[in-house]
Amino acid sequence: MAKEIEIQGAYESRFEPVVKVMRKQIKKYGGGAAASVFLEGKPVVDIWAGPGRHDGTPWQRDTMSICYSGTKGIASTAIHMLATDGLIDYEAPVAEYWPEFGCNGKEEITIRQLLSHQAGLHKVVHLVDKLTDILDWDLIVSRLAKTEPDFHPGTANAYQAMTFGWLVGELIHRISGLTVPEFLEQRIVEPLKLDGLYIGEADTQMHRIADFVGLPTLQRNGAQPLPTDYRVPFWVRSEQMRDLCRRGLTPRNAKELYSHPAFWKACLPAMNGVATARSLAKMYAALSMGGELDGVRLVSEEVIRKASEVQTKRADKVTIYPLHWKLGYHRTDAFLMDVPEAFGHFGLGGAGGWANPELKLSFAFLHSGFPVTIAGQTRTVMMTAAVYESLGIYKGACHTIRHGPLVDLVPKRS
Repeated sequence: MAKEIEIQGAYESRFEPVVKVMRKQIKKYGGGAAASVFLEGKPVVDIWAGPGRHDGTPWQRDTMSICYSGTKGIASTAIHMLATDGLIDYEAPVAEYWPEFGCNGKEEITIRQLLSHQAGLHKVVHLVDKLTDILDWDLIVSRLAKTEPDFHPGTANAYQAMTFGWLVGELIHRISGLTVPEFLEQRIVEPLKLDGLYIGEADTQMHRIADFVGLPTLQRNGAQPLPTDYRVPFWVRSEQMRDLCRRGLTPRNAKELYSHPAFWKACLPAMNGVATARSLAKMYAALSMGGELDGVRLVSEEVIRKASEVQTKRADKVTIYPLHWKLGYHRTDAFLMDVPEAFGHFGLGGAGGWANPELKLSFAFLHSGFPVTIAGQTRTVMMTAAVYESLGIYKGACHTIRHGPLVDLVPKRS
């Protein structure tokens, strides 16, 4: 008989469904995981379990894991903090804050369009000559400033999976005078007393970052310089594929980059944020409490209302699925159950977090398991369902199908 996965940490007994689902997921997908729930600004779930490293070292209380696209929710929160400061207007052109941006059809792109993925700036390949270019902030930002949108801004939405981070991060830098890592540390991490939340400069914390199932062990010691010359296998005949290989844009090179300290030192606000689940949930807890937690105000209530308004319900040109883009956030439903008042951001493989101001509730879930696929994306929505089940709101998939509120899956024009 298999040994039951031991859950570490603490939780209120009514949240046993969260523990049950996390235990089940670790067993199914491998790796370790951590989950955190805040209710009315107080922690009610803070748990972790499973291995944190490929060598079997257990997940620790201070273990951090990559948020993947959940990072975008952190970067978006920084933008809304600047709006609260009166330093940014959602209706203003991006070029008002970043003059070099205002060319080649981008002159009228607004902050609102940028945050809701309606700017037409989702393509990446033309921005990089070699894979390691993505680590060079100034290089990529300068190329983004010169690029042309793929469609007329505001007429469609296309998920800016990688470019969102540079676009939003450069705005943070231009407006605040701080780099993204500096802004997070000074404006979010220190005031809220978070125990682990980074976007960039995380190479000093690699002893705390979990190894991910299916990816190389992190090079915590003795890392060699990254290769910058990439060979094209002789058997690759497609010119398009040969071009990608010449640039190093292959799964093998991406895996090697992921394991290298240079990746964790670089600031990639669309994808390489790392955090403990409790830190991510606590940031969202402030947003769930009207923008203020423990006497620390991040965002005003008015800005939270604006940030959480749905901007478009169209099918997305990249994700296809209508994510109901808000301002830097997206829909964060439970499994099949619509939760329109909640907002946040999930990442590859089902990591991320959200806030629900109506219930003064927040949640974060981070893990290191497989698969990093469409199937994996269901992990967070299943955990989210367990949170609502614990509160007596979610009554199962069958009940939701019969009685609602059912997730709106039909793309609508907006």
